Amino acid sequence: MKFYFHLQMQRLFRWLKHRGVHPVFALVVGVVLFLLLSNFLFYKTVLAKWIYPVLPIIIVLALSATNRNDLLKTIFDRASYILARVMENGIVVLPFVLYLIYEGEYLVSLTLITIALLLSYYTSRQNWNKTIPTPFKKFPFEFIVGFRKTFWFIIMAYFLIVKGMQVDNYNLSLFGLFLLFLCSMTYYGKAEDEYFVWIYNVNAITFLKKKLFTSLICISILTILGLVMLLLGFPKNIWITLGVYILGYVFLTSMIVVKYSAFPHEMNVPQALLYAISLILPPMLFITIWIFYSQSKKRLESILG
Repeated sequence: MKFYFHLQMQRLFRWLKHRGVHPVFALVVGVVLFLLLSNFLFYKTVLAKWIYPVLPIIIVLALSATNRNDLLKTIFDRASYILARVMENGIVVLPFVLYLIYEGEYLVSLTLITIALLLSYYTSRQNWNKTIPTPFKKFPFEFIVGFRKTFWFIIMAYFLIVKGMQVDNYNLSLFGLFLLFLCSMTYYGKAEDEYFVWIYNVNAITFLKKKLFTSLICISILTILGLVMLLLGFPKNIWITLGVYILGYVFLTSMIVVKYSAFPHEMNVPQALLYAISLILPPMLFITIWIFYSQSKKRLESILG
């Protein structure tokens, strides 16, 4: 088991070095960003203690994927396999638990630990044999695939919107609406095969415009119901709602140009850090969007000619 975790660490170090970043530098910057983002969330909303555990739970669920766990079961015996899962989940949730304790949220931290331990025994099994219908069948693959993978998350976001309206909590409903935009950003997190870009008989600028225009149509379809619900349920906050909705458009636009700024590879660590800082300070997004847009054109020109 010691060799397994040592191997995972070496893979991470090699991945960082391949992108020109020293592991120690990445660790220091990662810790600083983690603390800044955590502090920012707890400063901005009283709902932070409920929002904060969502990310580690999502990561832990990703570690429960069938393919990787089937491999682990071939490597370890039953007891060692469970221990490895417990240690993996523990490593993921530990920073979040420590920060929750720092904020005095002892019950939430204990709940997070309990969920992580229980999920150590869970392996996701996709026995769903039916195709989930989507409203995006006339559009490219991003929203079709993404919607089917995250439909449960979309249901949860709309549940938060409805629940916020029921208890007259505008912030909760607004958070649910913004979750839809954050969810859609993940649809553009992984670069597709070069062939699916090459088949477009257009130049780089036209390609990016098509991608951006299509994404805005799709996200509008996904979020329009939530927007109408907030406008009708909280008419006094109409301008805040519209402002956040427009900010969601900006976030999605930024994700697309970031994706193609490194295409056909994943974005490197300096790009990721710049983008993360921009998300924390939204006014910076307009500068970084232009930077990444320029890089995207150069990347795509070599493929689209």
